[in-house]
Amino acid sequence: MTAAGRAAPDAAVVACPGWTVATVVKHVGLVHQWAGVLLRDYPAERPTFPKAPEGISSAEVPDWADAQREGFLAALDASDGDREVWAFGQMRPARFWWRRQATETAIHAVDATAAARQPWTVPGDAAVGGIEEAVEWNLARVFAATPPAWGEGRTVHFHRTDGAGEWLVTLGNPPKVERGHAKGDLAVRGPASQVLLWIWNRPADVEVFGDPALAKAWAENVKT
Repeated sequence: MTAAGRAAPDAAVVACPGWTVATVVKHVGLVHQWAGVLLRDYPAERPTFPKAPEGISSAEVPDWADAQREGFLAALDASDGDREVWAFGQMRPARFWWRRQATETAIHAVDATAAARQPWTVPGDAAVGGIEEAVEWNLARVFAATPPAWGEGRTVHFHRTDGAGEWLVTLGNPPKVERGHAKGDLAVRGPASQVLLWIWNRPADVEVFGDPALAKAWAENVKT
């Protein structure tokens, strides 16, 4: 991702309106810094989100972001995955942040490299982790915040085509997740990396079958 920041720092990132590649790289650097605190200190409350160094230029952002990544990886390597830590209003095992940061970084790496015309593909295993996170955690978080009247009781089937992995999600508060082959009101089929991008409302090379209104409602309501 930082290579994209060096190559095209001012390129616009379509998936993040108003952001450039440099903005995305800076954001991810700040998230790494913040998550490093979570994995080092195991706080029970949300730590203050950091700010980038004052006056940092677009040209300086990639090196600074690389340093934040290294700091985060050191914290992750030393962390106790079973020890509980604040996680969006709940206490969860620290390993929650291992996956959360992998997905956050992967999605924004796609954003930045696409804008810089150096496209990068999320590895299959990492993409599956991101899909699991979305159906296990983010959907429940979305639905708890906003009643899902748009999709109550409807089903969405995600089908990975480049390896094992199928998920049937019944929308509701909370959503219900079943793993295995099934028929949904809406089906999204493709490589794991592309299914993950569709879930995150990014351009994705997938096949979409079923109710187009439900697909539109997903894009309008499921913010990740």
